[in-house]
Amino acid sequence: MRVILRDITKKFGTFVAVDNLNLNIHDGEFVALLGPSGCGKSTTLLMLAGIYKPDKGKIIFGNKNVTHELPKDRNVGMCFQNYALYPHMTVFENIAFPLKLRKMPRDIIEKKVNQIARKFHLDSLLNRRPSEISGGQQQRVALARALVKEPKILLLDEPLSNLDSGLRISMRAEIKKLQKDLGITTVFVTHDQTEALSMCDKIAVMNKGTLQDFDTPEKLYSQPKNQFIAEFIGNPPMNFLDVVCIREGDKVYLKGTSFKIELPERAKREFAQIQNGEKVILGIRPENLKLTSEGQNTVKGEIYVVEPLGRDKLVNVKIGTNRIKVIAPQDYNGNMGENVFVRLDMDKIHLFSSEDGNSLRMSA
Repeated sequence: MRVILRDITKKFGTFVAVDNLNLNIHDGEFVALLGPSGCGKSTTLLMLAGIYKPDKGKIIFGNKNVTHELPKDRNVGMCFQNYALYPHMTVFENIAFPLKLRKMPRDIIEKKVNQIARKFHLDSLLNRRPSEISGGQQQRVALARALVKEPKILLLDEPLSNLDSGLRISMRAEIKKLQKDLGITTVFVTHDQTEALSMCDKIAVMNKGTLQDFDTPEKLYSQPKNQFIAEFIGNPPMNFLDVVCIREGDKVYLKGTSFKIELPERAKREFAQIQNGEKVILGIRPENLKLTSEGQNTVKGEIYVVEPLGRDKLVNVKIGTNRIKVIAPQDYNGNMGENVFVRLDMDKIHLFSSEDGNSLRMSA
């Protein structure tokens, strides 16, 4: 089912939790609402569920305006962060609860519960209580309960945050596979950009109640529209350096406190609007940097600290007053305090306005 949020605003007193939000979610899409705590993502989800009412705007499911409909009339399934299972009920009774509220015949309830339990590999646990099963199993019970009533829309409020890292990775794959198998429109709230990037078709990045961008994970990662998105999407986050644009004849340079590098032709076209002498912010991801010997497009720095990460190392390099992160091979043996040269892949750089943080790329 298609979901449209049109000019949605929600206030709590004088605090604006969501400000003029517009989203168009296609039928069957898996969409993440991503952002830091307090950005408005959970408030948006609760408005979709009907628990909160917007102060302004419309919520449309399919072709129907559901802005003022009660939660029970919206045909949505919701899975909460803490699973919200009834501790005194068995797994069977927890899954069956929404069907009992609809006063379905017992034989129909048993059939539906057994079917969904098999899909979630819970059929051997139906007589246990939540306290007698693991966190991952509890999460599957919560998902089964949300889906047993065959909702048109599935709403997930950080359902993985209470799981350990290993189980979280396996459940990411399970939820993604389930969503694709069912083809159900799903809205997923998370503050974890890895979850959003790996699971979802599109991501709505939010900050301070406003939508920063709504696009595919690939586009948000490779062409962020502003510095906030560039820093929030990606792990490790993008590096930033303060530079000044210098135009000398047909050449364009970026000058920092201790370096000066030339823009290649492609970057000159992409950032043609930048004026001579303009202060901008240079952004580049750690994987687009390389520790090397002195040469073209290199910047001299000093190793601040080296963080072994198993398959590779994260080298923190101090350049003037800035620190940047560089991904190095596992066998890299640099030490703290050593001077190094960092080569930038100039085809992968980003430039942002030092005034509002917006991308200065012509096509952005």
